[in-house]
Amino acid sequence: MTTHNEHELPDAEQGDQANTDISENLETTGPENDQIQYHGRWQDVLKLSCWNALWTILTLGIFRFWAKTRMRRYIWSNIVVDGDALEYTGRGLELFLGFVIVSVIFIPVIAAATFVSTQLPPHLMFIPELVLYLAIFFLVFVAIYRATRYRYSRTFWRGIRARLGGSALKYGLIGFGSSVLGLVTFGILIPFNFVVTTRYETENTWIGDTKARFTGRLGPVLRKWLLSWVLCLAVLAITTAIAVVSQSRWMILLGILPYLAIIAIMIRYRVWLFRYQAENTEMGGLRFASTLTTAQYVKILLRFLLVTVVIGAVFFALLALTGGLTFFSLLKSGSIGQMAPGQVATVAIPLIILVLIASPVFKIASFVAMTHPMLAVQVASLCHDGDVSELHANPDANTVPRTGEGLAEAFGLGGI
Repeated sequence: MTTHNEHELPDAEQGDQANTDISENLETTGPENDQIQYHGRWQDVLKLSCWNALWTILTLGIFRFWAKTRMRRYIWSNIVVDGDALEYTGRGLELFLGFVIVSVIFIPVIAAATFVSTQLPPHLMFIPELVLYLAIFFLVFVAIYRATRYRYSRTFWRGIRARLGGSALKYGLIGFGSSVLGLVTFGILIPFNFVVTTRYETENTWIGDTKARFTGRLGPVLRKWLLSWVLCLAVLAITTAIAVVSQSRWMILLGILPYLAIIAIMIRYRVWLFRYQAENTEMGGLRFASTLTTAQYVKILLRFLLVTVVIGAVFFALLALTGGLTFFSLLKSGSIGQMAPGQVATVAIPLIILVLIASPVFKIASFVAMTHPMLAVQVASLCHDGDVSELHANPDANTVPRTGEGLAEAFGLGGI
């Protein structure tokens, strides 16, 4: 694998569009050379997550930027396209500096908005806060786009760098406006947000000198979304009707089943949406498809639920063994005020330690048992049709972002 200078960025010119039927070509050529593979293992991810969590705790959270970089390098290096792995060249220091810069800017702004609201009459105090919340909602989309741009600029394949052009502010306006439209239509036009934001991001994506294109339309997505809505409403109506005429012993089951059914329906919609996006994305002469299934997602969620239950049971047992349950009982009854400080400390300290440990443990479990497997099945489900040799690095250098994802980190949107 070739190593690259992080400050070299190929420019891009628009590539040709292809009209080949991907499904027919995949049937004739087979998936061997066209399948995008993922070789990451949960054992490696668990080990890396544990080390990252340990160092993050020891450094009071500062190491999390380097932890994220280490995880990305592992994941990128295990995504294999046409026999060659991706390469991630981002650095933890870039993420850290981006976060510091944004924090220095935002803290005074929030403080100023708070001060202004205190100086206004009571009936007008909500105005600065409302403006601030709307601004944050808009900036969330800006943050997502800037974070994606940073990740693309640090991604290589066969010496070819990815790039995201366009304007983060324009993407923010598109995302903000389409989200408001979804809200005022009571969720009916939520798919419009997906279509317009996906189109803008995809059509500003470059791999070397080749530009991507999104051919998806609102109609199919809206129909699938409305069908999912109708199915959810039907489930609620049927279970409500059964609950009215059934005996009480079925009430618990009838209270759980609708939620499980709705979750399954929305998972099915999300899987369809992923496949639709893949099938309507083109990159020069390349077209894509996905074999992702609802069953794969459901299997991952059930496994994650099992892991969560087991970990929860272990922590409950540790609470009982260390006197944590006794502490809660004394606190509830008010008897703790009659105990000596030493006795309170003896009971409370193990409880505090368990609570502090619980957060990173469940976070690791969530990533290892759910986030990473979902990423793995998504990547492994992708296949392409066309000749990847058509992708070429662009020798015309452009500047790359010097810092990364500061705004996204501030909003907790950094992702993997």
